[in-house]
Amino acid sequence: MWRHAQEVIGKINKSVPISSIHLIGSFATKKRRPADVDVILLLKTKVGADAKWSVDMVIAPDNAHGEFILEDARKWMKQKYGAKKSSVLKLK
Repeated sequence: MWRHAQEVIGKINKSVPISSIHLIGSFATKKRRPADVDVILLLKTKVGADAKWSVDMVIAPDNAHGEFILEDARKWMKQKYGAKKSSVLKLK
């Protein structure tokens, strides 16, 4: 998984200036949830030092595995927040 994450981060770095990359989480766990690589990218920005923002983003391939990840996210949101208080919107 890390090899694929490195490739994706390399492609992102060509478009967005990355200041530093940090791996987070447990790498030897027996979770039921699908395995992934959790990464925090600190970006070089033109915004002042007092900027406060972050985005949670999952990057997955557009194939059966990606659809599985999307469906798993839908189920997780319903479990955590309830069916009436959560939704997944397709923007593109």
